Amino acid sequence: MISLRRFSVVALSAGLVLSAGCGSASPSAASVGFPKDAVKIDRSEFEKELKALSDNKALQEASGGSGLSGAGKKTVDPRLAAGWLTAVIYDKLITHEFERRHLKVTADDTESAKSQLATQFGNPNVANAFPKWFQTRLVERNARAVSVRAALSGLDFSEDSLKKYFEAHKDEFSQNCVAHILVKTKADADAVVARIKGGQDFASVAKAVSIDTGSGAKGGDLGCNPKGAFVPEFDKVASELPIGQLSDPVQTQYGFHVMLVTERKSASYETSREQAKAALNAESQGAFREFLQTAVTSARVTVDKRYGTFEPPATGQPPEVVPPAVPKPNTGRTDNVPTTEPLPGELPGAPGNPTQPVG
Repeated sequence: MISLRRFSVVALSAGLVLSAGCGSASPSAASVGFPKDAVKIDRSEFEKELKALSDNKALQEASGGSGLSGAGKKTVDPRLAAGWLTAVIYDKLITHEFERRHLKVTADDTESAKSQLATQFGNPNVANAFPKWFQTRLVERNARAVSVRAALSGLDFSEDSLKKYFEAHKDEFSQNCVAHILVKTKADADAVVARIKGGQDFASVAKAVSIDTGSGAKGGDLGCNPKGAFVPEFDKVASELPIGQLSDPVQTQYGFHVMLVTERKSASYETSREQAKAALNAESQGAFREFLQTAVTSARVTVDKRYGTFEPPATGQPPEVVPPAVPKPNTGRTDNVPTTEPLPGELPGAPGNPTQPVG
């Protein structure tokens, strides 16, 4: 199930009404100010995106069937609105840097952006359920982010770059085929080593004494895995132990292991391409994250108060749109006006279940 926190969303009982806009003016959902100019986020376009999100049945199902719609008809959850507005604000920061550097989106950037969209909402079916115009818009945003990240880190995700990265880190993509015998104490592990060195078969001892019953039933076999698949202490020995040599006891959080590397499989670029891409992506994230932190601190961000305020949700966390609090019931009303009709200065809506109009 998708957690709506993926884009800063948690369910509330309130709702924001989606409207077609008001009059000929084009009100803003938010404004992002830079030293020489400011960029406005058009409210009607933002609401159009909210509607695409709330209408996505696959997203509703993936999120447990709640958290997108508000309490009233044609409303969306205010934290959905706040979370998505946060994403759009950060896109404006990225786009400003993209234009400042005079970058161009390459075919490789677009391909990476499409791959990101497929997993962005946790399930390719969710992305495919969006209207085509929204899918295109999301790919364009992702592609600009890929381009800026590459410029900041000096890395890119072209086939040539991926192949060069693979060749430079080839050993990291090879697979270690390992068997082990897990016991509780160092004394037990020493006894295992003595039995095997004394001539007993590794697989037979594993079946007899290993407390890892899953691999023990298979003679200790853990299969072939890339570097990083196991806890650090185990992984280090799996990567360095000569093939066919019995290890000394290795202690981890699970107990004591006696290990045997049976084979090392060399990696090919074709089978390791996605791993290389993920590793290269991780390396590029540091500079990109630092850029975003600096950019959001320097920018002047103002948000339409119906969506909330732009501030850090907690100490040490980056700013985001924090949705408005649910208003308390009006206990001072003396005019017998129904609670769905607000007094001057009140937000529309029934106490405890407000519905804020957009437009």
